[in-house]
Amino acid sequence: MSHGAGNSSSTLQLEKLKGRENYSTWKFAMEAYLQNEDLWDCIEAPPGGSISTDQKRVTLARAKIILSLDPLNYVHVQDTKTAVEAWEKLKKAFEDTGLTRRVGLLRTLITTQLTNCASVNDYVNTVITTAHELAGIGFKIGDEWIGTLLLAGLPEEYKPMIMGVENSGTPITGDTIKIKLLQDVKWEKNVHNKGRLFYKSAR
Repeated sequence: MSHGAGNSSSTLQLEKLKGRENYSTWKFAMEAYLQNEDLWDCIEAPPGGSISTDQKRVTLARAKIILSLDPLNYVHVQDTKTAVEAWEKLKKAFEDTGLTRRVGLLRTLITTQLTNCASVNDYVNTVITTAHELAGIGFKIGDEWIGTLLLAGLPEEYKPMIMGVENSGTPITGDTIKIKLLQDVKWEKNVHNKGRLFYKSAR
């Protein structure tokens, strides 16, 4: 297998890992980055294979992980020798799988309302990101539930759209409702924190 580590994508800029507040998004982005660099097998064994022990690649993967950290977090990986060791140290330090974390995420998921968000995009991202964070700590929210929660957080002005979705027979999933919201309508907040609904296209 040809390994492309060290190609031009090495200049890709990732958000620095600050702590628990952005660990979930950092972990997702870093995994994708290492996969793109053909270095993910230094962290996780591929199907039917084993974790890479190629010293040059392991060192490179570890370096990329370290350089994606806020300097305050170097302390967590200073004594590590391999990429997987650094990865596990960070996971242990920042991945909160406790009950308090789960309850907090569930509360966010259930109480998020479009009227409290800056835009439809912000609303959709909040709901879907929170659902993904719950899945990351072992509490998976079904796709139909994600779609239903996206509908549940909409104000009264969206009732015709919700009825249209119901009457269309379209399966309710996170993706279908997300696309419907982002393509069909635009929500803007005015200075009084009241929303105005603009239909971009008649259906």
